[in-house]
Amino acid sequence: MTQEEKHQAVEILQRRLAMFMMSGPWQTLKNIDIRLADYFADIARDPDLHNGYEILGAVKFLRLLRTYDFDAGRVQQIISLREGNWEPDENSRMHYVSGGTPCPGTDRAHVYRWQPFQVLVLASVFGFYHWFDTQVQADTREMLDTEREREDGIIEDFRRLCNYFVFYGPRKTDKTGLSAFLQEVFFLLGDYNSEIYCCANAEFQSRILFDRTTFMLKGIDTHHRFDMTKKQIRWKPQYHSVRNAMIMPLTAGGKTKDGPFAELVNWDELGSSPYTNGKSDMMNLVNVMRSSMGPRREGLTFGTTTAGTISSGPFIDMLNGLHESLLRELKYDSGEETPTLSDDRQLCLLLEPDDWEKYDEELLLTSKDIRRKINPMLGITCQHQFYEDSITDMRNGKMTRGELFSKLFNVYASNTTRDWIKPEEIRDIQGSWNMLNGEAGPTRIDECTEDRGWIVFTGMDFSKGDDLNGDAFLAYNTRTGDFFGDMDVYISEEAANQSPIRELLYQWAAGGYITVVPGKTFEPSWPVNRIKKLYDAGLYFGAYGYDPYNAATVVNALSQWVFDEGFDPKQIVIPVKQGFGNYSPVVQQFDYYVKRAVDDGAGHMIPQPLIHLSANPLWPYCFGCVKLQESNDGMGNLKPVKRSQSAACKVDPVQCLLTGLILYNAAEKAINK
Repeated sequence: MTQEEKHQAVEILQRRLAMFMMSGPWQTLKNIDIRLADYFADIARDPDLHNGYEILGAVKFLRLLRTYDFDAGRVQQIISLREGNWEPDENSRMHYVSGGTPCPGTDRAHVYRWQPFQVLVLASVFGFYHWFDTQVQADTREMLDTEREREDGIIEDFRRLCNYFVFYGPRKTDKTGLSAFLQEVFFLLGDYNSEIYCCANAEFQSRILFDRTTFMLKGIDTHHRFDMTKKQIRWKPQYHSVRNAMIMPLTAGGKTKDGPFAELVNWDELGSSPYTNGKSDMMNLVNVMRSSMGPRREGLTFGTTTAGTISSGPFIDMLNGLHESLLRELKYDSGEETPTLSDDRQLCLLLEPDDWEKYDEELLLTSKDIRRKINPMLGITCQHQFYEDSITDMRNGKMTRGELFSKLFNVYASNTTRDWIKPEEIRDIQGSWNMLNGEAGPTRIDECTEDRGWIVFTGMDFSKGDDLNGDAFLAYNTRTGDFFGDMDVYISEEAANQSPIRELLYQWAAGGYITVVPGKTFEPSWPVNRIKKLYDAGLYFGAYGYDPYNAATVVNALSQWVFDEGFDPKQIVIPVKQGFGNYSPVVQQFDYYVKRAVDDGAGHMIPQPLIHLSANPLWPYCFGCVKLQESNDGMGNLKPVKRSQSAACKVDPVQCLLTGLILYNAAEKAINK
């Protein structure tokens, strides 16, 4: 999803809510539960605290509300089954009164009130109904109470719309509690002979969910109606005249119940299940149990999961499909496509960072708004300090990077990394050098003038005002085919003084390799003025690429200057996202340029790199801070990331240099069209 598509989603949601408020549907929302109306109003009021896919999920809910029947009484019955009765005090704060299902707490069992996003889930699953075409003639059998005869003699059945719901969220969003409650609902209110299966990758995972369900049912089983063992929960034989439902935990790769007849298939943590030889035991288990639902009128698959540290798996494919399904809401609104019943039956709640935030590790680690976006239980069942402590654990080596980002930030983060170009290999291509035509090569970017055949592509990173800021210049010689890299780096005096490598920074500054800018913040005019001077000195700039995250100040100043010089900024000042798609090709390309060797004619390979770098000591230092991370899509894509999250680890100039190579490739492709 792009930022523009998110803006479209927000506009659609705000427009629909405005229409609802002027008509009956808004009152319908409030009548269902005021928290449902509050949920939509909160998204419309502050969309930056919700990701684009969550917003599209809200857009879809409102569309369904105008399209299908909604059983508000049923939803209210389900909601009160767990939370019981609550009343506001004189300060409008809600207090528990009676009823409900006790759930485990830190000190004792409590009856908890649902949060707005949980009300949305319950309303999505249990609220919508539709008259389904059974394709059976009315005169062929006796009709059920839920059925009616259509004018053409076909039986229609009034059934629950939702048959598949996915809740994708980080740890500590009460996924287990919600799943266990769904099992309670079907055990108590589903079919007479309802069969409920909790499926997980490992036995301990299925036990966690099964044990939570057991705890909740024990809390309401005041008449000892249920027989509960470690393997299943059933109604006791003397109550079979009333109900004969059962709940059973299942493990991927283990034995399944003979002749299952599932009404609810509840899978947990499918997101951590990888493909092994193209197969997944967990997905196979889920599919086997779902295939037994055929005769059920209102079967449901309910899945809860967090991201994993895998590179490919069935849920990654499923998540991509959910994203595509939600994006179709934009086309439904514009009239480009028409919704289908099968698509409307599959609903979800996806709590994750926006797509352009997922791989900005520094943003994830520092932004409290990101935490609120992905975890609506912060301050309720999850403490802010839990995130701070976990980040500290990762930096101290007590938690892997993959576990932190996947489980707390709900971003697929592979632990698969590899070393790249070593600092000593960088030093080998620094200093004095000869170009391929034998002439002396430049030692600073100032020497790469147009009259000597050079064209310069500039990568910029000014996203963090309290860190390193600057440009990496990649110059290409059109006459010889040589590349040359240089950098201008700036840091504020305050940031330099607080840095763990303060002495090294000032040592570099004394050598003229970086500029320490006086004061507390970085001044955007410095790099722009530097580029102007280089331009006036005869350098030809092919393009300027920048990371679009929070770079507006410098980019606006640069774009204005480009415009004043008579050029179109949109053609020259170009956003370049730091993702796998952009980086992977140039990672391998740059590696070849550094390590290239040729045959000397006598059967010996001698180094003949295509790129050389200035003598700036930041180059080997920064390359030493880089490792390559492998993507999670199974495609083996690579991008440079920090070797550690230490404040001493600096990789920005390396990323900027690769941005320059991305720009060069784009220019070459345009020329060769």
